[in-house]
Amino acid sequence: MININDSLGIPNYGPEYFEVSQEQDIIQEVIKTHDFILTTVSDIKIPEFEGEKTLQFINYGKTQLVYVLTINKNRQYTLLVNQPKTKFGTGKKEYDNLLQLHNKNKGVIKPLCYCEDGEKELYVTPYYYQARCIGIDEDEWGMWIPEPEYHFKNFTEMERQIINSSMVGMLIELYDDKRKLGLSECRLDGGDFMLEKGFENLELTNEKILKKMKLIAARNRIPIKFNDYIERIRKELSGKEDDNYIILGKRLKNPMSTKEIERGIQIGIENKNRENEICI
Repeated sequence: MININDSLGIPNYGPEYFEVSQEQDIIQEVIKTHDFILTTVSDIKIPEFEGEKTLQFINYGKTQLVYVLTINKNRQYTLLVNQPKTKFGTGKKEYDNLLQLHNKNKGVIKPLCYCEDGEKELYVTPYYYQARCIGIDEDEWGMWIPEPEYHFKNFTEMERQIINSSMVGMLIELYDDKRKLGLSECRLDGGDFMLEKGFENLELTNEKILKKMKLIAARNRIPIKFNDYIERIRKELSGKEDDNYIILGKRLKNPMSTKEIERGIQIGIENKNRENEICI
């Protein structure tokens, strides 16, 4: 028997974390979501998923609910389940985007499998214990730490500069030159990038941070020329764009500095050039 009414770090797991439309009954949607998760976890035909299973809620957003699946008390995976109001197919699109991007850049988390029942969907990724999700809380850049007690920690000025420029660098590096596609709808201020636990013990350099950084969301990719993509990054991340946000989807509560943006663009271009040289 798998119990789903437990949580890691985040308190008081219940309906308050579910996003529903006006036409949906929240209690019924909680029950349907739980039934879908439990049935899916029980039926997944992958050898790695065989054994004693424990499910725990750990995080949420407007698009997805996030759970941790533990197998035999040692192997752990992340389950990302559509919120009840999220349009069906959103999970599959993100699964495909992440898989394509991971195949080109290991800094993107690798989705392991996708499951659906015609109404609800989820996909599975590796779980990184106590990973730090980068974002903004009360207008300050920092990170959410989920365990053992969910809390937010502000970055120091040096951490902010290096981590923010590293995120920009990864955005540039992930631009698809052949298909002319760039990532869009990125929530740099809301957890789309994470850092593995232990990064705090490293010397703070962009190179070392990028080795510990993971992109964990890829909602959309848009056709756009590379130079135009760079200009959009400059405008949107600096807060100079008034509307029609493409890359971010909305204005940052605390825009990045010109120094952070330009350093990130430089890093991204250098890494892309280095990859192209290796391919040649």
